Amino acid sequence: MRPVSATATASAMALVVARGAATRRCFTSSLVSRHASQQPPSSSSLPAKLPPQPPNARQFKPHLNYRYIRDNVSALQENCVNRNALDVDVAKVAALYDSFVAADYELGELRRWRNAVAVEMASLVGQAKKDMGAKGADTDVSIGSRRKVLAEQGRNLKASIAKHESLVADLQSRLYEEARHIPNDTHPQSPIGDESNATVLSTTGTPRGPTFPSGAPLRSHMDIMLAHDMVDFDRAGKVAGSSFYYLRNMGAMLEMALCRFAMDTCIAEGFTPVVAPDVIRHEVLEACGFNPRSEDPQTYYIAPHDPAAAETTGTQRDPLQLCLTATAEFPLAAAHANETLPRASLPLKSVASSHAFRAEGLAGAANRGLYRVHQFTKIEMFALTPRGGDTSAAVLADMVRIQRHMYAALGLCFRELDMPTHDLGAPAFRKIDIEAWMPGRGSWGEISSASDCTDFQSRRLNIRTFSSAPRPPVQARDADAAAKQPQQAMAAEFVHTVNGTACAVPRLIIAILETHQTEDGNVRVPEALRPYLWGLDTIRAGIGLADLVREQQLRAKNE
Repeated sequence: MRPVSATATASAMALVVARGAATRRCFTSSLVSRHASQQPPSSSSLPAKLPPQPPNARQFKPHLNYRYIRDNVSALQENCVNRNALDVDVAKVAALYDSFVAADYELGELRRWRNAVAVEMASLVGQAKKDMGAKGADTDVSIGSRRKVLAEQGRNLKASIAKHESLVADLQSRLYEEARHIPNDTHPQSPIGDESNATVLSTTGTPRGPTFPSGAPLRSHMDIMLAHDMVDFDRAGKVAGSSFYYLRNMGAMLEMALCRFAMDTCIAEGFTPVVAPDVIRHEVLEACGFNPRSEDPQTYYIAPHDPAAAETTGTQRDPLQLCLTATAEFPLAAAHANETLPRASLPLKSVASSHAFRAEGLAGAANRGLYRVHQFTKIEMFALTPRGGDTSAAVLADMVRIQRHMYAALGLCFRELDMPTHDLGAPAFRKIDIEAWMPGRGSWGEISSASDCTDFQSRRLNIRTFSSAPRPPVQARDADAAAKQPQQAMAAEFVHTVNGTACAVPRLIIAILETHQTEDGNVRVPEALRPYLWGLDTIRAGIGLADLVREQQLRAKNE
C-alpha cells in the first residue's frame, strides 16, 4: 500500500477546516437570528426540560421525506394553513434539514481525514519495520517525526469528530421533532375549512320525525335504557368517575351482538380477526400521527415504574411511556413496524376488537348518556396496501362500502360525508365519515370514520414492501447466462395505511334504540342482530332478560 503524502493530508485538512468554518458560521448565525426574536418563557411556568429523543434512540426508525419538504415549502405551508395546523413552520424544517446535511457532510469529511491519517500512519509503521530489518538500526528520523505529527492529528481529529457527532445527533433530533408535526398531503377533492364545509356524498333512508303517530315525543336512548335496566351510570361513577358506565342485561347483550355482527361481516370480506392490546407505548401514538404540542387532554397515560421516566414538558414524552389506546388502529399499525413485507401479502387486512379510551369529555345535553364516554368497545378495520394512491383509495372505498352495508342492515338512516381539511387530523390524506340520524337527539351523530393515510404512518413506523418481485430461481443449466443478465431492481418502498370503524358500540346502540323504539316502550331488534340475540325480534318492556330468553326458546322449540 502506498503511503499518503503529507501534502495530501494537509490539503484534506485545509478543505475540511474551510468547509467546517463556513458551515458553523452559517448554522450559528441562522440559530442566532431565529432565536433572537423569541423571548423564553418564565422558568417558573415550565416543568423541567426533557431533552428531545433522537430518532435513532426510538424503537421505530422514522424515515420522513425531508428532501420533499425542503423542495415544497410553500405548498406544504399552505396545506398546513388549510388543515388548521397553524403552529407548524415548514421553512424552519427546511432550514434545519440544510443545516443537518451540511453538518453531516462535514462529519464525513473529518472521518475521511481520520482514515487518511490512519492509512499514512500504518504505512510509516510498516516502512519503519522494513528499514529496521534491512539496516538493523533505528528508523529514519524523518519517519519518527512524521509519526508524531500524525499522532497529534489523530488525537485532534478524535475530539473534533466526537463534537461533530454530537452536533449531528442534536440536529437530527430537532429536525424530526419539528418535521413530525407537518400533516399529510390532502386529497384534491377534500373540502377546505371546518366541519360545516363537509360534502354530503349520499344519504340512506329518511330521518325519523321527533314524535310517534299519536303525537307523543320519541324517547332518548337514556330513557329507553333506564326503563329496560340496560345501563347504570350512577354505580359506575362510584367506581371510576363520570362518563363511565355499566352495560347491563340487554344493553350488555347488544354490545356483544354488535361486535359479533361487525366481526363476522369483516371476516367474510377477507379481514383477519385480531384482539388488540389496549395499552400502547407513546411512541406508537406519535408515529400514528397524534402529535399535540401542548398538554394532551385526550389520552390516559399510565405512570411508569421509574418515576424519572415520567418527566415531561408540554410536548415531549418518553417514547416508551405507556398509555391507553384511543383506537385499535394504533396497535394494528405498529404491529408491522420495522418490517419489509412481501408484496404478494398486500393488501394485509385486519379487523380488531379493543376498548377505546378518550380522556376528554364535553358537558351538555347533546353529549348526555352514551354519546361521549371515556371508555367504549370498538371494532376497527385496518389495511396495509402497496404504495399508490389508486390502491389505497380502492381499499378506502371498500371499507366505506362495508360500513354502508352494515348500517343499512341495522335499519339506520345515515349519510356519508367527505370531511374537510380541519377534520383530517395529521395523518389522513382523505377521510370519509358516516353519521346516523338519532331521532331522540334530533340530530346526526358520527358513528364511523374511514381514512386513507397514504405513507404518513408507514414512514414513521418504517413499514415497507418491495417495489417489484424478485426474479424466479434460475435453473442450473441457465446459471451462466443468467449471471450475465442485469439483475431486476428490488427497491423498497413505504406501504400505505387505511383504517375504518366497523362498529363503535355506544353510538350504534343510541341509533338503534332511538330509531327502532315503539310507542308501547318496546324496541324492534334489527334482523341482522337477531341471530346473536336468540332470534328475538323485540326487546319488550316490563320483562326481564332471563324471562325473555326462556320465552323465546320455548317459542323456537314449538315452531
